[in-house]
Amino acid sequence: MTFTSFKFLLIFPLLVGIYYVLPQRCRVLFLLIASYAFVGLTSVRAAAAMAVATIFTFLAGKYAGDTGSQQRSYFAFLATISILTLCLCFFKITAVLPLGRFGRLAAPLGLSYYTFKLMSYVIDVYWGKIEPARNFTEFATAIAFFPQIAAGPIQRPADFLSQLPPTQTALWMGLSRMAWGMGKKLLIADNLAPTVGYIFSHTHTLHGASLLAGFYLFPLQMYADFSALTDIALGLGLIFGIVGPENFNRPFTASSISDFWRRWHMSLTNWLADYVFTPLRMATRSAGSAGLALSITINMLAVGLWHGFTLGYLVFGALNAAYLVGDVLTARRRTQFFKANPTFDRPGTWAGWLLTAHLFCLAMVFFRANHVGDALRLLAGMWSGLGTLSSDPASLAAATGTQTLLIGLAGYAILELAERFRPDLWWRRIEGTTPPWVYWSVRLAIATCVLAGIFLVTIRQGGHDSPFLYQVF
Repeated sequence: MTFTSFKFLLIFPLLVGIYYVLPQRCRVLFLLIASYAFVGLTSVRAAAAMAVATIFTFLAGKYAGDTGSQQRSYFAFLATISILTLCLCFFKITAVLPLGRFGRLAAPLGLSYYTFKLMSYVIDVYWGKIEPARNFTEFATAIAFFPQIAAGPIQRPADFLSQLPPTQTALWMGLSRMAWGMGKKLLIADNLAPTVGYIFSHTHTLHGASLLAGFYLFPLQMYADFSALTDIALGLGLIFGIVGPENFNRPFTASSISDFWRRWHMSLTNWLADYVFTPLRMATRSAGSAGLALSITINMLAVGLWHGFTLGYLVFGALNAAYLVGDVLTARRRTQFFKANPTFDRPGTWAGWLLTAHLFCLAMVFFRANHVGDALRLLAGMWSGLGTLSSDPASLAAATGTQTLLIGLAGYAILELAERFRPDLWWRRIEGTTPPWVYWSVRLAIATCVLAGIFLVTIRQGGHDSPFLYQVF
């Protein structure tokens, strides 16, 4: 079961109603049962796999945090991290390579996300940052929390556990965040999807402006779709009294690739920075710039391969590694130049923004293309036939529909304005001073938008579901 399924549409109001009438001492157990039911309705085996991994890590954490025996603590830490990593790699590999008569094995729902949660817990316990969890129910809930299980954000167990038992729920704030996510999904991502899908499925036959459109549109679709899923997950968390980590911060306004990766999929990049990059950098600091470049490269290759063990994801990670190495190694010289030449500061910022956006779009071609060959064809073909501007886009519009594309682009323009001026924060400041009929009207509108959004996301034209892109990871 996913957020776009009809089952979720029916169960969601029931879950909220039961949760709000339960006493606080029962809420954690209820969340645990609801989370495993959410996964179990998709796959009983996925729920069982998550339960086994959770029990194993909970018990191993006791030994990893044993200050009385350093050898036993290290062995428990190393064994747990090794087993979790091998399990994750096994399913990532078998998802793309046939396994004898079993064929390709699909990874259990949420494997990439809850594995990183479990790893961070064991590492933090071993490093002495947190104490081993004492309450298994609370620990299991932190790992399986259903709003985050499908596609994150990746919340550290220590952060989650510090909020238990949930005492402060935020129903209307959560519903408004869900409504915002539904709007992104319906108005932007789903309307850009037909054009993007058609372009990347016809890289052999399209050329010029049509392929150029795919170059620019897919990153916008991905951002709208993935950030919409994050908004829904965070909104659900607020409804149940859990504040989750933000995942995006207007990434396409970044003026450097380093700044971009501080704004894009932040829960993943922060996790890798803490548990991969920083230890590597400490181990290679004697190597100077070469050690820094190696640490960045390994970290970004991990970002790419976390999505799957394919050549396209590997190229995606390698390209971003090259961008970041170049950015970091030239940062001091660029800073000195702009200090000496302040008149170039504003033009330099605009040039950095333009270059960053295009570099990321380039890497995303390999992320989206079915094969690396298709990505290379798109990149080579988008420069050919640009003189046929009247006929090429016209043929693309005839195949995918002009109206949906225009709605998607207009929706994205509205999204950028809304994220720039944040009307939600303005409303939160004045809500307490408005007459009751005003804020209750707004709340009713929010609830209506959420229910209508869930319904429209669930049942699209022709009866097809509208899944989120990042649910496959």
